[in-house]
Amino acid sequence: MTPARGTVYLVAGTEATDLAKALSEALTTDETTAEAVPDTSTVQDRLNDGDVRGVVLGDDGEYNGVAAFEELRAGGAEVPIVLVGTDPEPDRVAEALRVGVTDYVTAETPASLLAAKLDAYATRWPTDWRVGARQWDEISSGVSHDAKNPLNVVMGRLELLDIGEPHEDALFRSVNRVESLLTDLSRIGSTACPVSETDSLALADVATEVWAAASYEDATLEVQTDAAIDAEHDRLQLLLRELFDNAVTHSEEPVTVTVGATDSGFYVADDGPGIPEADRDEVFEQGFGTTREGEGYGLFLVDTAARAHGWTVSVRDSESGGTRIDVTTG
Repeated sequence: MTPARGTVYLVAGTEATDLAKALSEALTTDETTAEAVPDTSTVQDRLNDGDVRGVVLGDDGEYNGVAAFEELRAGGAEVPIVLVGTDPEPDRVAEALRVGVTDYVTAETPASLLAAKLDAYATRWPTDWRVGARQWDEISSGVSHDAKNPLNVVMGRLELLDIGEPHEDALFRSVNRVESLLTDLSRIGSTACPVSETDSLALADVATEVWAAASYEDATLEVQTDAAIDAEHDRLQLLLRELFDNAVTHSEEPVTVTVGATDSGFYVADDGPGIPEADRDEVFEQGFGTTREGEGYGLFLVDTAARAHGWTVSVRDSESGGTRIDVTTG
């Protein structure tokens, strides 16, 4: 795939606009040009025309390229977006790449090199993790929805058949397992999309809300914090629910689950059997599971929801010898 004839790369920002002429001369695809535009709103308007293959934004004291990038992504822009800075600090580059910009170059970058990068970024899929997550969400949700319709037909026909044991339970169990996997597929897609807006949430309130909705039997919740964290409500709920489910599912005895704060985030601990040290490097991987009831997506969803916030998760022993999951939020 190559950029279409007549397409343009939009250039905005004080430093970036100086590159427009040299960039146009360096672009090798026929009739592809770089066009300087005054501001982000103009870029957004031009994106609606459908002939834009990429955007180059300045990032300096007069123009905030990271903020402009986030504004364009929030508006649905899926083209590559490259930032150009003048002697940027390493922390600034790291921040820009962390939020999802396609690339960050300096104003000294030769126009020929920038042109080559833009052509490459315009022909790969996806352009960055924000776009990839959004596209995956659309695909996985569609597949899950479409596949459940024939499954419903199969389930309905099975209920009409007198198959008898031992085949009946095995067939119903298999259909239910596929349906569960499709549900998880859809949830992974929506959970992986990067968090764009957060609220200050009382961890105790959200934890209590999730616990009450689940109605766990032979399990007790202890909340030992009044801390608030910046998070998206629904995905914080999902993260806590999966951690609670994991603690209760893997304990054959009544279990106590504790939620507390740390200097760098929060934790969820239990007094259950714990996770063997040999498995701790794998527990957050897709499909890793140790029970027949689960499909191995619980802690993977926890890790996915954390990454969407820019957080990290880790596992170790709790004080009672069970499992403790630490979520580092900053």
